[in-house]
Parts: sequence; structure tokens; C-alpha cells
Amino acid sequence: MADKLRLKIITPDSLVFDGEVEEVVAPGELGEFGVLPGHVPFLSALFPGRLRFRAEGSGETVFIVHGGLADIKDDTVSVLTDLAESPEDVDIKAVSKEIDGLQDERKDPPRDPSSREDSGWLKLGRESTLFFLLPTGGPSSLT
Repeated sequence: MADKLRLKIITPDSLVFDGEVEEVVAPGELGEFGVLPGHVPFLSALFPGRLRFRAEGSGETVFIVHGGLADIKDDTVSVLTDLAESPEDVDIKAVSKEIDGLQDERKDPPRDPSSREDSGWLKLGRESTLFFLLPTGGPSSLT
């Protein structure tokens, strides 16, 4: 049994991370799950959330993922996601502005239900999702 895992975080644009880690905690469809070396193979859908991992000699590293898929086999965790970024890279002011716009739109939704999806009324923007997943989370962290 290996004493390390290989973690690969892959987006359509790039290989975000590829390295040895001791542990991975991911936001699975049914809740968070942890992976240690020697874990049985499985496949899981990922919800938007924090993907955390710990490498030897360093603290916990966090990436925000916007859903995706995790494939665990042969001591390798492959995370396929549309978006993975460090919480420090999120523009809090832009996110706050987008949230305000979504809240205003929600107060006066389109009357025609078919136009709601097209207008984005039912969709959260990338930044809004990321904002609420930050460790501080929520609009109260802006004060």
C-alpha cells in the first residue's frame, strides 16, 4: 500500500494541480468525502465547494471547484471540473455586485416562466457560487 496519493485537478483550460498529497477531502454529491492512500476505487459527482488536500510538510491547501467529477483508483485522485481556483483569486467586490444584481432580479422575476432561464434568473453566476463557498462566506464578510 502506498503512503501517498497522486492528485490531479484538471479543467478544460489547464492542469491546475498535479502532485503527491497525503489526503484529499472533496465536496461529493452526497456530502464531503475523504480519500487516503489505499482507498477503494470509486467515482463521484462533485458539487460546487471546497476541495481540500494536504501535502507532506505543508498545511491544508484549498481550491474552489464548480462541480465536476472525481475518479479515485490506484492511489490517484483525478478531479475533472469546469473551474478550480484559489479562494484568494476571487474578486470579492465583483462577486458582491453580482449578488446584489441577482437579489434585485429575484425581487421582480420575469412573469413568463420560460424567460427566467434565459435571463439568468434561475442561474447563479460563477462568482456568486464562489463567494458563498469562501471560508468567510456570505455578504457579512464584506464589512
